[in-house]
Amino acid sequence: MFRHTRDTLRQYYQRGLLAQDIPSRIVQDNAISLEINREVPLYQAVSNYVRHFYRLAQKDQRTCRGFLMTLYRKRLTSSFYAIKASLQRGLDCLLTKQGSFITEDDYADIDEANDAVISGMESFFEEVDPQEIQYLEDLLQQFENTGEDSKLSHFIQILRQELSQRESAIVFTQYTDTMDYLRDALKELYGSQVACYSGRGGELLKVNTQHSTGNSEPTWCVVPKEEIKCKFRQDEIKILLCTESASEGLNLQNCGVLINYDMPWNPMRVEQRIGRIDRIGQRYTTVRIHNFYYDGTVEAKVYRKLRDRINAFATVVGNLQPILAKVPTFIEQAAMSADPEEEDVLMSEFDSVLNAPLRSGIEAMVTMDLDADLAEIQKPIPPTPFTPETIEHLFTTSTILKSTGVIFQPKDEKTWLFTYKNREYMITFYPDVFDEIPSLILMNFGEPLFAELLRLVQNQGKRS
Repeated sequence: MFRHTRDTLRQYYQRGLLAQDIPSRIVQDNAISLEINREVPLYQAVSNYVRHFYRLAQKDQRTCRGFLMTLYRKRLTSSFYAIKASLQRGLDCLLTKQGSFITEDDYADIDEANDAVISGMESFFEEVDPQEIQYLEDLLQQFENTGEDSKLSHFIQILRQELSQRESAIVFTQYTDTMDYLRDALKELYGSQVACYSGRGGELLKVNTQHSTGNSEPTWCVVPKEEIKCKFRQDEIKILLCTESASEGLNLQNCGVLINYDMPWNPMRVEQRIGRIDRIGQRYTTVRIHNFYYDGTVEAKVYRKLRDRINAFATVVGNLQPILAKVPTFIEQAAMSADPEEEDVLMSEFDSVLNAPLRSGIEAMVTMDLDADLAEIQKPIPPTPFTPETIEHLFTTSTILKSTGVIFQPKDEKTWLFTYKNREYMITFYPDVFDEIPSLILMNFGEPLFAELLRLVQNQGKRS
């Protein structure tokens, strides 16, 4: 296996070994100043709420409640719309003692916690503090007079500037609530040139022709993700709004602008987003990346340090992943600290964590010998028996898998309907098919479902 750095690939291009050079990244930080009389008090009120109940959760060892408060805090940095929707769901759950505090967007964060978080959600309904209900009701009242959204206004300004020079832009947010907020704001300006790509599927703005009045308002309609991908590649769509579901498995080299409307606590997720457009085959020589965050927040301070020290997101940061893996913990500790001095101490600790491994990491990096690298690559490689055709045949004809209830039903060319544990999946064994139809699951090494079936075969083989 060979790991090629971007610098190495550029040298390949200079020697004529690649048909196209690697694009350069132009990263711009957008620190949004909250409106002092309207937005600042609201931001502080929500922060005080989540910090208060986070500390209570830590004291009472209520893991799920503490986790919920961190979700609220993350949504606060995404958009006021997202945190309002989330707080309203929380209040409704407390009042009715039913429903869910979290959405599908939050499950990615639950993976980083533990299984007790999910089961512990039931305990919210056992004891409801009347003061918390009153606090939430008063808090939600403050959202009624937020006025102009400073972040949205700045976003639209940046978007207009970029679209005056580039054909299209892709916009990432962590939450479907924020995506819905943005699409409703943008449809007044760009109409059907806006599309969405999320866990709900693809969505386009269409007029319902079934109404006889002829004046029906266009509505958001669910369409196959492949349709969104095709229209965006053909420049029929100018703005693609995405949640994290598009951060993997979607290649959009025709787009030269990416806007992070919010910044995840895990920087590697930002890198995954950028990877959707920063690829070999990119039509532009530069890709433009805009990072949005509220000025003065913990997130702003942490990301500025990352940009100052390692020039984060201007280059691929994969080799610094062990360092970046510590970032979410630092952000949580600092964001949930009500004491400004404690926050300063934590940020100083973050400096130490960032600096020491960074120095040793840079010293450990070895400059690649390009000629030796090329000589090694050009050595004959014995053919692998693990071709897509071979893997497809082994899996779909396996008597062991059939005996465990696994079912493969052929569908379109090179695609299968796969049934496992009473769930159905559309799959393919071919990377080229997966590239064209990203809603499929690519059954190959690295896919968790693929690994699970291998373990199933192995365990059944041992029993027999």
